[in-house]
Amino acid sequence: MLNRREFIGTTFGLAAAVSMSGGSISGAPADPNKGKRRILRASGLKIVEGDTPVRLRGINLGGWMLIEDYMVGLPWTEWKIREGFRRVLGEAPASAFFEAWADSYVTEKDVEFLARRGFTFTRLPVNYRQFESDLDPGKWIEKGFRLLDRAVGLCRKYGLWILPDLHAAPGAQARDQNAGSAFGEAFLWNHREFMDRTARLWGEIARRYRDDPTVMGYNVLCEPVVSDVNLLNDFYASAIRSIRTNDPHHLIVLDSNLWAKDVSSLRDPLFEDPQVIPALHHYYFDDALFPRLVGYPGKVDGRTCDRAALERTLDNKHDQQRIPRPVLVGEFGVTRSHPQPYGIQLAIGRDLVSLFEEKGWGWAMWCYKDIRHMGLLTPRSDTPWRRFLDSEPVAGFLNRYAELETPFTEAVGRLFSETDIETDIREQWAREVRRDFDPPALDYVLRRLRGRTPVELADMARSFAFESCEIHRDQLGMLEPFLS
Repeated sequence: MLNRREFIGTTFGLAAAVSMSGGSISGAPADPNKGKRRILRASGLKIVEGDTPVRLRGINLGGWMLIEDYMVGLPWTEWKIREGFRRVLGEAPASAFFEAWADSYVTEKDVEFLARRGFTFTRLPVNYRQFESDLDPGKWIEKGFRLLDRAVGLCRKYGLWILPDLHAAPGAQARDQNAGSAFGEAFLWNHREFMDRTARLWGEIARRYRDDPTVMGYNVLCEPVVSDVNLLNDFYASAIRSIRTNDPHHLIVLDSNLWAKDVSSLRDPLFEDPQVIPALHHYYFDDALFPRLVGYPGKVDGRTCDRAALERTLDNKHDQQRIPRPVLVGEFGVTRSHPQPYGIQLAIGRDLVSLFEEKGWGWAMWCYKDIRHMGLLTPRSDTPWRRFLDSEPVAGFLNRYAELETPFTEAVGRLFSETDIETDIREQWAREVRRDFDPPALDYVLRRLRGRTPVELADMARSFAFESCEIHRDQLGMLEPFLS
């Protein structure tokens, strides 16, 4: 996904002109299942409601209950962004911004829009910090559960299912900023206390939603990365026990190791429970060939890149022979910051979704909203937050800052490539150098907000409200043949 060089170089760049158009919506669609919905179940290779197979066609509501850098347009991980707001601006201005964010990022208009477009479910990334504090673990924060209740209630009203996804677990389950890792460490796997806390959190969520058919299941961890898969399997077993103590019904969704790309890491005992299903994530640009295409279908280094080759990029991510369960593609997407022409990405993405449909897999695109990177919706360029990000004091400084980083990391990378330093260590160095650019960059940007009143900061956060956003019609058009 997005690396630091791409983030600083694109998110803070001056706004490029994009051809998009928004629209208003009114009225609520009738929900034919209202009052008679049943909890979704796995039956063979299908997901069923009662005896009726259902197709899960969804989108990720990323950015709402877990903020990622490129979604808000600020560098670093969410808890450091919030910490920076409080340190630089003060408690009241910080609270004003993030309260307005929570109130406006996803509202009834957003869920109504998704239902009318034909989506059948949403995947909701959440941060454990919404539900408990590291200074008082085990004491549940009701404010976070009220926000989750609100999401479930909106999906219930418009006939969508919702899949809570723990995107950031205590200690971080991966080295990435979207897992809550500020300094490249995945401490979840080093501390039993963190694993136990995560399992208990899922037990509490399951207790609260055990009888709710709007909740399609529980996505226990997003994109775990661990060197010892025994730890992953042991943790998943404990999380399943915690959930089943409180909820014997709902689906339990498991991402495999290495960013949900290595299904062999999920061992057979996890699937003794017939309602446990595997999930995979698939970003085609992780493959070595497809990002280099200048036309699709096409050839790279004499190799054909077409739909059949695209299907082969899914190898090792699923195994319905060994695990005869439905498969959920929890994430896939396209990105405007990639150097590859966007039209080619959309064509590849359309074929990818057709493969998911052909295989009968559920899928959820990443993501719903962000600052012109992967989102289906983007705040308009005339909104207060976009005007701030695109201003010369912010965009100009950070572009110049990125220009200093690039030649340095490239030069040291070349030096390392001529040695026997392990590849993973070289790559980790590069990631951490880019992450080291985050603290001063964040501090600089936030200082440009000093003097803004709480009211002004709240207005800036409301730039992400549905009525303030534009819809990427080309991206929506890629999905529309599969939405009904």
